[in-house]
Amino acid sequence: MSSPEARLYRASWADGSLDLVAGAAVIVIGAGYWTDLVVASIVVPPLALVAWQVLHRRVVEPRAGRVEFRRERRERSRRELGWSVGLGVAALVAVLAVLGAGVAARGAFPGDLVDALPATLLAVLAVVAAGLTRSPRFAWYGALLLAAGAGAVLTGTGPGLTLVLAGAVVAATGAVLLARLVADAREDEA
Repeated sequence: MSSPEARLYRASWADGSLDLVAGAAVIVIGAGYWTDLVVASIVVPPLALVAWQVLHRRVVEPRAGRVEFRRERRERSRRELGWSVGLGVAALVAVLAVLGAGVAARGAFPGDLVDALPATLLAVLAVVAAGLTRSPRFAWYGALLLAAGAGAVLTGTGPGLTLVLAGAVVAATGAVLLARLVADAREDEA
């Protein structure tokens, strides 16, 4: 059984704001690949972080409150972030090593498999988010993104369309969770 603080920590990520913004970011990244504006992959993540902070501050905190965790919890979260980033980098290196091995073995890597790379990298981020938030739905998003990468390869459409579709699922999930939070807050006010 988990402590009240651990349950509160998990609950603090249940509002859907991160899902909504992350899903929207994946949609924009996918649209960038779809329209050959791949630079969106670089520009979108920092903008998404700012958008999430604003959304959380303006929509979630007035309704759910702001949680201030003990110093030990904050330090543990910082350590876990460091480990998660390290694991994410290791996973990225592993993906790139597999790509490199494919290039070495064949002299060239099949272009279709490269189409799975953006979704695979985003899947790594989703799994890191699952670990940091202790929320299994982010692991499901990681599986969805891996499926999007496989779909890009199998359909030959490139990464754009499948990223847009996967991002729409993530954003819709976040929108539903956030709408529930807002509706529950209205009921509590009545």
